[in-house]
Amino acid sequence: MTMFVRVDPERAGPSALGILIPPGRRTLIALRPKTLSWDLLPALWDADPSHAPVFCQFTREEAPAIARKLVQTLEDAVANGVNPLETFGHAARPQLWLRTPHHVWIVCRRIQGEGYRPVVFDSMDEACAAAEGIAAFVWPKSRQEVYFNTQRFEENSI
Repeated sequence: MTMFVRVDPERAGPSALGILIPPGRRTLIALRPKTLSWDLLPALWDADPSHAPVFCQFTREEAPAIARKLVQTLEDAVANGVNPLETFGHAARPQLWLRTPHHVWIVCRRIQGEGYRPVVFDSMDEACAAAEGIAAFVWPKSRQEVYFNTQRFEENSI
């Protein structure tokens, strides 16, 4: 059974998961749980704890294929019963990401008019509570609306 049901952005409900690809020759991809104040952005990490993950930008041609793969990866995670959300960093100041085979999708604060910054939680309890909220969108227990936005962006909306 397909858990992620694609809907038109204008028809997406408050619990929809958005995949945003802003215009530009090089662009980012933002995974947006609609009612939460965070977006998840893809990064590459070499698995060395002494190296920080590096955020990715993609060409206009690459981004849609990566977005489609992400939806399939989320479908697979649900089918396999494996929550892809993980904490990382220091236990006293943890961060949160969604791990996929090719990227880690880091939880970043979404503040209109400001650049993205990874969220550093004050405690493991706070990070786990955030993970539960995000899991409802990316590792759902029932059908989840997902929409793609590749063209309709207001000034400073991403």
